[in-house]
Amino acid sequence: MDDSQLDLGALEDIDPSLEGGFKIQFDREIHIETRVQDANTGPQEIGTLEQVRVKILVQGEQQAFENLKIELTSETDLFFNYITIINKETYKKIREEQKLTIEYPQFLQMLIKLLNACHKEPNHFFSVLFMQQDGAARLDFIENLEYKFMEMLSLEFSSASEETIRQNVSFRYNLMKAKLQFVQNRLNDIASLIKLKNPSLLVQINKASAGVSQNQSTQNASKYLGQSKKNNTSKFV
Repeated sequence: MDDSQLDLGALEDIDPSLEGGFKIQFDREIHIETRVQDANTGPQEIGTLEQVRVKILVQGEQQAFENLKIELTSETDLFFNYITIINKETYKKIREEQKLTIEYPQFLQMLIKLLNACHKEPNHFFSVLFMQQDGAARLDFIENLEYKFMEMLSLEFSSASEETIRQNVSFRYNLMKAKLQFVQNRLNDIASLIKLKNPSLLVQINKASAGVSQNQSTQNASKYLGQSKKNNTSKFV
């Protein structure tokens, strides 16, 4: 194992999400419709479909956890960060208000099941995140019954603190940087091996890569010029 692999493992272990003894139980990108909600005018009628990373963590043993934490983040907006923490007492309130039939220990699997359904069957199950300007948010899980939309579950979130966001952005930046370095080191190792075993093959590979890059640049320039010409003529013809 090389140093870059060790660095990746060390970085993943210092994920700020794990602070306090939390353990990751679910980590996946899900399409979520986001809507900005104004206190006076209400939520947007049409939202934006975003790729949101949903992470579920528990504190304690999986079958007898004390707290359950859900984090919502985005790779396109590093400062998008919403969190909710649910314990037995807060779940009791959710259960009573929303008439759920399961006990707190089964809540984790229910969440995972809902999120997987949104991922695998987006036309049948989907979720909407209503965001308010004060940092509060609500995530609704909805089932499409063809003749009506039925709300399955609703959870309250709040925007993460500035310090939490800073730690999270710093961690993700350093992790991505380490991954890029790992890939670069791996490419260098492969190039060195090919150069040793078959130098002419490495020359061919480099020429082919340069040709692909040049063709891609030409295509992009052609599209831009074509679009510019189209825009110029459409206004005046």
